Order: sequence, then structure tokens, then C-alpha cells
Amino acid sequence: MHAAECDVFAERQHKVEELQSSFTVIKSKAETRQSDLEQTLTVAEKFWDNLNGNTAALKEMQDVMASADPPGLEPDTISEQQEMLEVFLSC
Repeated sequence: MHAAECDVFAERQHKVEELQSSFTVIKSKAETRQSDLEQTLTVAEKFWDNLNGNTAALKEMQDVMASADPPGLEPDTISEQQEMLEVFLSC
């Protein structure tokens, strides 16, 4: 082999090694990103489950409050409504 051919071969070998090194870095970063995305997905799913649960509970409370009788004018009615409200708030 001539010196020029050896230089071309060495240059190509070096480029292949650089590509292999780059591929290794890219693969490692992709695996890290996949792990991060999986962890984020788990947290996001819990967040949306909690948010949807709280939204449903608030909607239920809103419906109960909307269907409640207007404030009473007589002391017995007011006491009864206060008791019902206390039970509702304790849940």
C-alpha cells in the first residue's frame, strides 16, 4: 500500500470511529430521555387523576349547594339547615 492510500484508510477509519462514538452518545441520551419521559408520564397521569377526582368532587358539592333550599327564616329551619351544612362540610 502506498503512503497516500494508508492516509486515506486511516482517515476513513478515524471517521468511522467518530461516527461510532457519536452513535453511542446519541443512544445514551435517547435512553436517558426515554426514562425521563416515562417518569414524567407517571407523574402526569397521577396529576390528571387527582385533578379529575377533585373536579368531580367540586361539581358534586356545587350540585348539592345549588339544590339546597334557600336560607330559612324561622329559627328551627335555620338550625336544621346549619346541621345539614355541617354534615356536608364534614365529608
